Amino acid sequence: MRPDHGGRLELRLERASETCARYLLTLLTAEAEVSCEVAIEASADRLDLGEWRGGAPPVWLQGYAHAVLRGVQRTKASGGAWPRRLTRWRPAPKA
Repeated sequence: MRPDHGGRLELRLERASETCARYLLTLLTAEAEVSCEVAIEASADRLDLGEWRGGAPPVWLQGYAHAVLRGVQRTKASGGAWPRRLTRWRPAPKA
């Protein structure tokens, strides 16, 4: 569901092992929906985003997504579990 304002992040686990996970990342705004695949390696501190489908996301929302992905990576590296699904909303920055 697209937000009326701001941006929404949806992260869905596609497959995982103890040290690696592959997610589908979807970023939504009132104007657009874009997605890419993300590979995370907790043990190697590696995070790879695939090519965006549906256009390029707003820079502010892409930065927020990167911060959320790093948080997922740190949680797993410290002994936590890979989250199966994560949804977050953020307001757009003030102009």
